[in-house]
Amino acid sequence: MPTLAEDRDAIRDLFARYCHYVDSGAADEWAGTFTDDGEFLTGGDPVVGTEGLRTFARSLPKGALHHMVVNEAIELDGDTAVCRSSVLVTAGGAIAVTGRSVDELRRVDGSWRIARRTFTLDS
Repeated sequence: MPTLAEDRDAIRDLFARYCHYVDSGAADEWAGTFTDDGEFLTGGDPVVGTEGLRTFARSLPKGALHHMVVNEAIELDGDTAVCRSSVLVTAGGAIAVTGRSVDELRRVDGSWRIARRTFTLDS
């Protein structure tokens, strides 16, 4: 069984891959950071499931955005976790979006995946 520090490190690595994949246009890999029934909630219509997530990622301009997930506060409970974090997105070197994310995570086949990401824009 992984230690608390190992689980937190694995979750931070998941978010780093999430950002790199979505920014580089790796839609399949980005969708793979979620569970098969994963949800991405941004205030509009929810994006649900692998194919919906893949389609969403493909709609973003490849290489034009730079996502950052920072200040992760991770609460673990066995094979589930909740992470509260800050999100910063830049475009062309300027800040495009800032907000907060609450992620519900599940360990699937030994790896952490996002089950539900709720993103709220800063006012």
